[in-house]
Amino acid sequence: RFDDGDKSTEVLWRLAKFCHELACRTSDKSKKKELIFEGKKFALEGHNSDQSDFNALKWAAIMTGQSTDYLGTKEKIEEGGKFKSLLDKALSVDGKEFSLRHMRGRYAYSVASLSWIERKAKIPHAAAVFYSTPPTATLDEALEDFLSAYKERPEWIENLMFIARIYLAKGDKKNAKSFLNKILATTPSDEAEREMVQEATKLLAKC
Repeated sequence: RFDDGDKSTEVLWRLAKFCHELACRTSDKSKKKELIFEGKKFALEGHNSDQSDFNALKWAAIMTGQSTDYLGTKEKIEEGGKFKSLLDKALSVDGKEFSLRHMRGRYAYSVASLSWIERKAKIPHAAAVFYSTPPTATLDEALEDFLSAYKERPEWIENLMFIARIYLAKGDKKNAKSFLNKILATTPSDEAEREMVQEATKLLAKC
């Protein structure tokens, strides 16, 4: 439909979702990055064409958030502001949507992983549009959202991995081990999840 000239909001957010699914299936990092940014473009175009469409808003938030994994600190903070704005808007529509709770957890995890000096020194002038002060978040805030998503989707490997990473960062090896074992007990559905299972095996050795 898109090739035939159909650029409706519904087609655009579905293309964004498809790019996301393809990105999860490939082990080629450059291809994954390309698909993430292509999906982001589709999602934002869909959201801009109809800002009342929840699915377009949801995928605009998800793809913008995922694109920050490929940015340097300055750009990550700037794009993080746009991501947080989209995410807050989507959560105001449906605060219980588990994938959005997961993405908010990832945002908090990313911000909490930056030192205060990094956040203060590397925040670009453009980001002042979104932040009057450097962004702040804690691992506990991230954990709360990841655990909320876990209740809705207990076998979601990516979410389990973030929970395990936080417990390890907090020095709670008992809970980290528990969630890493949950990952190993779950069958991966794509290449991204297979890589996380391998990571879980390595992290388990630290417990």
